[in-house]
Amino acid sequence: MGSLQAGYGLDGDGYIMSDVALDKIDNVYFTCIRESVEELVRLFPHQLHSVYVYGSVARGEAVAVKSDLDLLAMFNDTLGEKELVELKAVTKVLSRKYHTLVRDVGIAVANYDYVVDPANYYEQAFLKELCVCVHGEDLREQFGLYKLTSEIAISFNGDIHEVLARTMIRLEAATIDEFKILVQNFARKMIRTYYSMVMVRSQIWSTRLHEQSDVFIHYFPHKEPIIHTLQKWIEEPPINRELVLDLFQNEGKWVTTNFEREAHITS
Repeated sequence: MGSLQAGYGLDGDGYIMSDVALDKIDNVYFTCIRESVEELVRLFPHQLHSVYVYGSVARGEAVAVKSDLDLLAMFNDTLGEKELVELKAVTKVLSRKYHTLVRDVGIAVANYDYVVDPANYYEQAFLKELCVCVHGEDLREQFGLYKLTSEIAISFNGDIHEVLARTMIRLEAATIDEFKILVQNFARKMIRTYYSMVMVRSQIWSTRLHEQSDVFIHYFPHKEPIIHTLQKWIEEPPINRELVLDLFQNEGKWVTTNFEREAHITS
């Protein structure tokens, strides 16, 4: 794993050191971020609590056109079906408008009461360690420090079975352009899920796909060809549906079967 030794990404007491920050966000993205926030405020003036940026933009590692702008909108109430449709429509408009800057504008949804509930500390860990507040009250300030635990690993990527099922259905019906985006997104999800399987035993914290890949390969070297294929597909997604569906189905089944057991291994 080279420089990726136990303790990487952690402080001296074993707590996660966040690699996101407001001052890491390239100025070129702020126009899109501001307009996204304005649209959220316009649509949900009373429900919107705060907005966060996460992913490569928040790490300062985004690549123009290739990277997504990932936003998390925190709401005081649960959005209804009609409101979710409106939100999806806004993301499509924003994605088209800023297509020369970002691959896609995505807005995930979170519920305030759920996130601040102490029982859901893993949701707080996601916000604290992976997100940057760009609008409203910054909830991260009230959350503590976090160590790498199986609960966090499972909460971050333990939904792989559900995501696989949804993705397979969508891949079957997708246009070529939609197909490519779905392939890229699920390839990323697979790598992050693989990493989550070995995160606790490695005691290595990273949100970078190439580092997550290296950590996983250290424990499962026979999966290296699969990882390299997924990395290639993120850069240049294939259009061969049979090839993609076969790999995703087989690997998705393997991950689903082994994920929770592997995520609990501590050494």
